[in-house]
Amino acid sequence: MIKLVKFYRSRRLVLIGYDFQSEGGAWRSIYRYFRAVEARGQTVMLIDRRKQGTFRQWLCAVIFSPKILFNGMGTFSRWEGIFSCLLRKDILIYLHDTAYMVEGYARQHPWKFYLFKKIVRRNPVLCVSEQMQEYYRREFGVTRSHVVREAVALPTPPNFDPNFRHIVMVGSVDERKGVKIFSEVAALAAAKNLPWQFHWVGALASQSLGKLSENVKWWGWQDTPLEFTSRADLFFLSSIDDPLPLACLEAMALGKRCVVYRQTGIAEMIENIRGCAVFENYSATEAFGTLEKAHSETPDSARLVQITSDSASVSALVGKIEKIISL
Repeated sequence: MIKLVKFYRSRRLVLIGYDFQSEGGAWRSIYRYFRAVEARGQTVMLIDRRKQGTFRQWLCAVIFSPKILFNGMGTFSRWEGIFSCLLRKDILIYLHDTAYMVEGYARQHPWKFYLFKKIVRRNPVLCVSEQMQEYYRREFGVTRSHVVREAVALPTPPNFDPNFRHIVMVGSVDERKGVKIFSEVAALAAAKNLPWQFHWVGALASQSLGKLSENVKWWGWQDTPLEFTSRADLFFLSSIDDPLPLACLEAMALGKRCVVYRQTGIAEMIENIRGCAVFENYSATEAFGTLEKAHSETPDSARLVQITSDSASVSALVGKIEKIISL
């Protein structure tokens, strides 16, 4: 218990939201903030309450964490969010919603809206514009408000040295995605002085990996990983298992060489396609040899694009599901 308390008390800021990865955009700015400060090594924590198993995290954060930020009006659609803010008047509330949406919330949830008004009058409110700051001051008597706006992240094309062949993996940095074997293959290439550069695009998802390899460029979480895949010479899916990762499908749709392990769903799609290869044994030595083989061939990009379009495009999925439900 003491260890748990210390953990939450040591978080510089805990971010709590109820709409992360939804179709709306209200979660994007705070998520970008989280990834940016996490990359700087700050002890921030993000709790996505739509995920199972996060109730305990929410409860511990509310009780023990010195600084908390709730994101969006979704906070006030649940009683737990309202009770949290009633319990602690120091919780930051980051609101992205228009007056139209607030008024709709008032009509739908009159009792919650009554408490919402009490909360925003005393808790610090982060606003996306001066217009909305004035609205909250005028309508609800908000006194502790700050205009922080939103955060855009335009795609920044990676600067890949044209003198090298660039090998890319996209995915969370963890054991299942194959950090160890990816790093070992990069070390083999470095030992042979091959003109290969290895890139991993994805956020750190495991704390037990130790120091990451210096033979790999670790790009961290990126808004648009496709910018990296589109510039790659080869996509190396290093996962020890993976049903059918979208990042690799995107590489196929771009006609890129792909190297994957047999126990992944991609293997059945790229077998016998020139420029692509499957390694049977999950070892760095065999994966390295498979990469050499793929690099030695001119990729059949047109076939890769066609296979992806026929079997893994939106129109293909629509056709398959429509056929199933019409039986």
